[in-house]
Amino acid sequence: MAVTESTTIWVPEMLALLDFRYEDTPYSAKLGDYTSHLSMKPSDYFRRNVCLGASCMPRREVERRHEIGLGNIMWGSDYPHPEGSWPETAKQMRDSFHGVPEHELGAMLGANAARVYGFDVGKLAPLVARIGPVKSAFRA
Repeated sequence: MAVTESTTIWVPEMLALLDFRYEDTPYSAKLGDYTSHLSMKPSDYFRRNVCLGASCMPRREVERRHEIGLGNIMWGSDYPHPEGSWPETAKQMRDSFHGVPEHELGAMLGANAARVYGFDVGKLAPLVARIGPVKSAFRA
């Protein structure tokens, strides 16, 4: 499942709540037996099955990428919508992603989407080389 044109800041708190409710506590008793057939925590199912089309990610979300799930984030500009980052996309990306390790940057800016949607990265390579983004723009 992909949640697109959204933020990602809600994910850590939601996963913590789901995992808390999954545990056998007085707080989850009213929910009945919904855990005996589950082999993993809700957060594990989320990490395996949910991807996030993170529109115009602000720095605070990038800083929480590991809590959100690095492998679940697919950056987007929300172009051509007026609430998107265009025409300031390059600046917004630099402000948000500066200093992020290259392999993590690559995951969020394209590799995760390529994996999820089955894109042929070899065929896309010439387009990426022509229009970017250029990884060097994000160095601290």
